[in-house]
Amino acid sequence: SLYTFLMKELVALKKRDAESISALAIEKNSLLNDLEKIDQERQHFIQNSHASENQPVSNEIDLLSNEIENCLNKCKKQNSINGGIIEMSKLFNEKMLDIISGNPAKESTYGASGKNNSAKNQHSLGRV
Repeated sequence: SLYTFLMKELVALKKRDAESISALAIEKNSLLNDLEKIDQERQHFIQNSHASENQPVSNEIDLLSNEIENCLNKCKKQNSINGGIIEMSKLFNEKMLDIISGNPAKESTYGASGKNNSAKNQHSLGRV
């Protein structure tokens, strides 16, 4: 269900539907909290099942753990793609704001975080 949700988020990002994106962010946070609770229950179950040394249950848990890991990796990849779209939209919006504000093209460098650092000259065409 997390992957399906991330695909809905992707569609909203592509459409630039701000209302849907805001609603999805709240829903996403709730879904991630639910997953965290489920993970805590899973860890508790694993600890209790290892205490009983029940081998068939242990094998089943290992299989399910692998399946969960595969699903989470798929979700992580999609979330990264969505994050990239958000970052590109942010950069586009900043560039448009600079054009509207009359700020000239800025020299930019990349900082330690890998993000674009640009000197912000606040020269507006509207100022006298």
